[in-house]
Amino acid sequence: MNLILIRHAETAWNRGGLIQGRQDSALTARGIHETTALITALAHEFPSVDAFYTSPAGRARHMGDAIASHFGCPLSVEPLVQEQAFGDYEGLSRVQLQRDDPTSAEALFSTDAAFTPPGGESLACAAQRLLSFIQNGLAATQNITCCVVTHGHILQGALAILKDGKMDNFSRYAQPNASYTLLSVASGRCEVIQWGIATHLRHLSQT
Repeated sequence: MNLILIRHAETAWNRGGLIQGRQDSALTARGIHETTALITALAHEFPSVDAFYTSPAGRARHMGDAIASHFGCPLSVEPLVQEQAFGDYEGLSRVQLQRDDPTSAEALFSTDAAFTPPGGESLACAAQRLLSFIQNGLAATQNITCCVVTHGHILQGALAILKDGKMDNFSRYAQPNASYTLLSVASGRCEVIQWGIATHLRHLSQT
């Protein structure tokens, strides 16, 4: 099975550098253009998509609705692929957290996948949620191509496990909004074919 993991398009909080997690914000004008560009790219690479899954967050569902509608495939909301819960840090800017609590900020975003924000969950737990869904929920289906719209931080953790077998360097797998990762899932194995694909975004304005 081809599995396409997608990071949602840019939101107002992304642009403002705010920590979203389980919170939500509207897509920016760029985010809307990113969605259109991604649909064009996927339609060029994949003749059809058999099933589509999305995080419950509005920013993910917007993209999920648009792509699933284009391909004419069913869309399912899947809580297991929602973003890591950042707890008390949600709504803060990354700059503010780095200023007020640099040790926690470094652990959360760069060095410690086991770090649990107050009232939240660790990246290690979040990444295992996503991988469990892939390995136990999707692998047993007969679909040829599936899409999942999820989030940036949880993708970093999952990719670190799949690529490195550990999460020590999860931050290296950061990727832009509306990028996608292609996996091959077969016989209980999950292989990363290419990650952070974003060539379809090159023509978009940076403003």
